[in-house]
Parts: sequence; structure tokens; C-alpha cells
Amino acid sequence: MTSSQLRYLLMIIIMAWISSAISQEQKIDSLLHKLETAETTQKPIIQLQLSKAFERTDIVRSKAFAILALASSDDSIRSEAHNQLGRAYFYENELDSAAFRFERSIALHEKLGYKSEAASVGISLGAVQLRKGAYKEAISTLIRGAAFFEKTGDSTNLAKCYSNVSTAFGELGETTKAIDYGQKALRIFQKKGLTAFEAITLPNIAGMFLKLGDTIKAKSYFLQAEELARKRNDKFSLARIYNNLGNMYLETNADKSADYLLRALQIKQETRNNDGIATLYNNLGYLQLKKNNPKAAIPYLKAALDLGQGTNLVVTYNNMLDAYKALGDYQSALAYAEKKSMVNDSILKLENQKGIAEISTKYETEKKEKEILNLQNSNLQTDMKRRQNRNLLLAALALLVVGCISAFAFIKNTRKKRIIAEQQKELEQQKVEKLLKEQELVGIDAMLEGQEKERQRIAEDLHDSLGGKLSALKLFVDEVKKTDQELYEKIRTVLDESYQDVRNISHQKNASAMIDKGLIPAVNIVANRLKASEKLNVEVTNIDLKQKIKDFIEIQLFRIIQELLTNTIKHARAKQVNIQFSSDNNSLNVVYEDDGIGFDIQKATGVGLTNIKNRIRKIQGSLTMDSNPGDGTTVVISVPI
Repeated sequence: MTSSQLRYLLMIIIMAWISSAISQEQKIDSLLHKLETAETTQKPIIQLQLSKAFERTDIVRSKAFAILALASSDDSIRSEAHNQLGRAYFYENELDSAAFRFERSIALHEKLGYKSEAASVGISLGAVQLRKGAYKEAISTLIRGAAFFEKTGDSTNLAKCYSNVSTAFGELGETTKAIDYGQKALRIFQKKGLTAFEAITLPNIAGMFLKLGDTIKAKSYFLQAEELARKRNDKFSLARIYNNLGNMYLETNADKSADYLLRALQIKQETRNNDGIATLYNNLGYLQLKKNNPKAAIPYLKAALDLGQGTNLVVTYNNMLDAYKALGDYQSALAYAEKKSMVNDSILKLENQKGIAEISTKYETEKKEKEILNLQNSNLQTDMKRRQNRNLLLAALALLVVGCISAFAFIKNTRKKRIIAEQQKELEQQKVEKLLKEQELVGIDAMLEGQEKERQRIAEDLHDSLGGKLSALKLFVDEVKKTDQELYEKIRTVLDESYQDVRNISHQKNASAMIDKGLIPAVNIVANRLKASEKLNVEVTNIDLKQKIKDFIEIQLFRIIQELLTNTIKHARAKQVNIQFSSDNNSLNVVYEDDGIGFDIQKATGVGLTNIKNRIRKIQGSLTMDSNPGDGTTVVISVPI
């Protein structure tokens, strides 16, 4: 393409942009004029329309008109006004206020019986939870919405759910899942011509490819998104895209990165849009660090901390750590290192990950079960038609060839075939039920095996990576001893405690290492550690268990006992736990008792109890639980060996 052709194309794009802006201004002027002359009952409706019109250009005015509409006595208008206020607060990064408004909107919609509208606002609530770093709640909300919209055939809102679920998995490091959900959403948006949502989804997918190191695909998606946003004069999307492009060039071209990031910042300041601004400030701070200018980086990073949530905080704390380290302020650097560790642990702790995996797996499993049911119905209908056609043909031939005698024989034969068919149908149904049961057990196997591998990986990572780094840091800290003995002692104490904590966590998570000595010795190790902490006295008694138990059963029982101890420590307020092992009639019996506050078994729910039941089922054992409020807890486990 020649330079003159490029200029001509650019002129067309600019003229289209100006035309779109003028059209939007004319629409707003028309609505403002209508508002002045409208009757009192019509004003809330026009105020809502103005709130939506200002949403992408002036957040403050959008919010102001939504507040005016909220004064209406009509619940249907008030529900939508709460929704608009939630959107305005979301773009201002006022996430708690946004969540409150979305929840009020959902409640009013449900009160009116508007289930689809309530589910649509639920998508926005999921986006708020996502921004706040509450990834488990976000995925739960969005998967629930996806199931509703899939049932009602609303592919547009289904795609919105997929897009936000993609972002959640991206934040959790599940990049492949994130790309899969993002591309499912993109296909729907493109098929339905929804360019506004296409412009949002494209940069999200680009970001996932960037995490995988595929900059070619990432750049392609970013440029497609930029072209769509320019055509629509969508400044919000442009700001997000420029921020992502700036992030893409952070490591390879600092000047190009700075250019994109500053363009994004300018648009956000013009539109007063704080959506994603924490990431933007963090990127600008990181650029200053790369230029060896830590003093200039710190103001940007502090602004990012004021506005950041979730995984953004972890990255920003790490950059603050590097900035203060470069300035020689090791005390501040250590403080930010501790904050980073605390936030990272809260986001990525194992219980949360298991919960998220269960939500996603449940949704996919329900889809598979529905497909199986549809296939069964289709096969039954086909089989029924085939048998009907065959019977009709046989009847016609019988009538033509042998008359009444053959007809009698045919009727008798048909009755016999019907009985056989019913028996065959029953056998097929039993096979289907058996297959579903086997699939369920395979799913449980895979989940438990995945959990075991993940526990072992975390233990190894803690010991090999963080443990090694703490050991190395001890050597560096020895240099401080020469200049400040008191500071040296403080830092050395903190490092020793941190190193010991890492070792303890590593040993607790790595069941495979402890269980090598046998189930009872492994439980004794855990009991002795709890005694040493003076938090809980655990007594382990072996009455007559002497025979060797399979490794697989030992590991499952050890995990069950760990889960019971965890529940006792978290909830029971107990001082004493007794664990008793015995055997009789080729069965291993485990009795677990605590003197805690007890609980109502009928109301007991949670991931921990579900995991215990799954493990018992996997080893073909039985579980009896006895507890009442104020009366402690007794658990009896029996496993064939």
C-alpha cells in the first residue's frame, strides 16, 4: 500500500470516528431536551437513557442521572438504576459500592420475577468479584450464569460469562483454560456481530497468548481489537488495549511501551475511567525501574497499590521490593516482601484452588451428562422406529402368505419379541448406569490424584525454591552485621523463623515422604508437631493393628486424618484429640475423637467433608460421624484390608 493510500484510509477512519461522536452528542442533546419537557412519570425513563448514553464518555454524569432515576417508585426502573450505578462505580474502581448496587438490582429483578435480567446483572457482579481478586466466588457466579443462559438459549449472555471466566482463569495462571473460554466467547460475539464485546474479548485472549510467550498471536489479537475500538470510538476499550500493548513491549522496547502506556493514561484521565488503572500505574513504575530510576518508580507503584486488587497486588509488591532494594532501603524491601507473600498465599491457597476446580468440573460434567441423556433418547427413538417398521413389514408379509394361521403365529412371535426387547432395554439401561458410575469413579480418581500431585508439587517448590532463596538471603544478611549489629539480629531472627516455617509447611504438605514409614508413624509425626506448637494435644493409640496396609489406602487415610485435624483446629476449639487404630475381621478401624464445641451434622457442608467422603468411597470404606453442638465430635472409619 502506497503512502497516499494510507493517508486516504486514515482520513476515512477519522471521518467515521468524528461522525460517530457527533451522532452520540446529538442523541444526548435530544434526550436532555426531552427531559426538560417530559411528564414526571416519564422522567426516570429518560434519566436512565441518559445514564447509559454517558456511560462511555462521562462516568460522573452517568452516575448522576442513575441516582435521579433511583427516586422512581417503579421497581423495574429502580432495578435498572441500581444496575447503572453499579456499572458507574465499577468503572471508577469503587468495587464494594459496585457490588452493593448489583446485588440490589438482582434482588429487585428476582422480586419482579425477571430471572433473565437478574442473571444478566449477575455477570456484572461476577466481574466485580473478579476485579477484587475473589476468583472462586467470581467463577462460581459466572458458571451459574452460564448454566442458566445455556438452558434458556441466550448465547450472547453465555458468551459474556465465558469471557469473564476466561479472565478469572488467566489471573489464576490457568492460561490454557483461559484461552479456551475466551475463544468460545469470541466465536459467539463474531457470529452475532457484537463488535463491542468482541473488542473486549480480543485483548483478553491476546494477554493469555502473551503469558505463553507467543507474541505473534498476541500482537495479532491486540491489533484486531484496536481496529474495532477505533471504528466504534470506544475510548474505554482503546485505553485497555493501549495498556496491554504497553505491557507487551515492557521487556523488548521500553520507548514503545511508554508511548502506549501514556496514551492509555491520557484516555483514562479524560474519561475519568479507573478500570484497570492499577495495572497501568504498575507498568509505568516498572518502566522506571528498568531505567534504573527507582525514585521515579515509587509514586507510580504506590498509586497502583491504592487501586489494585488480587494478583495485581502481588506484582506491584514485588516491584516495590525491587525499588527499595535498589535504593538500599532493605527494611522497606523486606516489609513489601512479606506483604507479597501474604497476598499470594491468600489468593492461591490450596482450598480455594480445589473449590474452583470443583466448580468448573461440575459444570463440564453436567454438560456431558446432558449429552449422554440426549444420545440415549435419540437411540431409543431410532430403535423404536426400526422395530415398528420391521413389525409392520412382517405383519404384511404374514397376511399375504399364510393368512389367518400365519397371522396368529405372527402375533405370538411379536409378543415374544416385545418381551425380549424389554429385557434387552433393561440390560442396556443397566449398562448405561454402570458406565455412568464408572465415569463418576474415574472423575473422583482423577481429582484426588490431581490434588495429591499438587500437594507434592507445592511442597517441593516451597522447599527447593523459597527455602533455597531464604538460605541464600542469610548469607547476604551477614554483610549487615558489619554495619548494624542490632538490625542484623532482627533480620536474622525473622529469616530463621521464615525458613523454619517453610520447612514445616513443606513437610506437612508432602504426605508421600512421611507415609513411607507407615500410616501410624506418619500420624504420630503430625501429632508430635501439634503438641510442640502447644495448640492441640493429640494422642495416637494402636490397639492391635499389625498387618501391612496397601500404600494407596495408607495415603488416603492419612489425608482424611489430616483433614479432620484441620477442621478441629479451625472450628472445634478443642484441647484434646484421641486417634485410635484397631483391626478385626480383615478390617481396619480408625476412631477419631475431639473435645471441641461440636456441630449440627444435618447442616454440615463444605469442601473438606466432601473430600473425606470421596476418599472413603474410593477405598470402599464406611464413615460414621456423631456430633452435637457443645458435645464434641466422634468419627468412626472402617476400611477392608
